[in-house]
Amino acid sequence: MPGGLIFLLIMIALIVIYTIAKVLQYMRESDRQWREVDKSKLKKWEEDDEW
Repeated sequence: MPGGLIFLLIMIALIVIYTIAKVLQYMRESDRQWREVDKSKLKKWEEDDEW
């Protein structure tokens, strides 16, 4: 394979791995924040629109 193609495939793989790592990081952060929320102040959602 040409060297440029290998470089391109490595770059794409690194971008995919980086994106997955960031998504997992944000999921953990969101889960941590949700556990810290004072759930007693949450209101039950009621649908406003009647179809």
